[in-house]
Amino acid sequence: MSGRGFSRAITLLASLLFIPWAWADLAIIVHPDNPQQSISKHELRLIFLGRMPLFPTSGEEIIAFDLPESDSGYETFYRNVVELEGTRLKRYRAYYLFSGRGKLPRPTDSNATILQQVADNERAIGYVDSRLVNEKVKVLLTLPER
Repeated sequence: MSGRGFSRAITLLASLLFIPWAWADLAIIVHPDNPQQSISKHELRLIFLGRMPLFPTSGEEIIAFDLPESDSGYETFYRNVVELEGTRLKRYRAYYLFSGRGKLPRPTDSNATILQQVADNERAIGYVDSRLVNEKVKVLLTLPER
């Protein structure tokens, strides 16, 4: 490769590394009428592990929604908030599901589905790419993507 071609390749690679979509934050969202105004990472961990069935502020039942496992937001969320991933998470969920002690998040197929579910249900909570948030949902917490 010539010096000029190498220079172009380096420029292209550098520009790809700084594209904003590659570094999206995650927004924890609820319905705008949900009285919950904030949430901690610890509370999120309990909710998404099925150990906190009610919102702390209202005492209403929580309906949690998950992104698909193939989504990078799913991996980021479970690695940084729940602190479980891959096989460990699947084992925990299988054990917990069969114990009958809690309710696991409902799987969805996309960020758009979570946005719609949360916008339609005051008891719903989910996490989505923060750039997709609109006026139909309320953000309780924003987590940097790592």
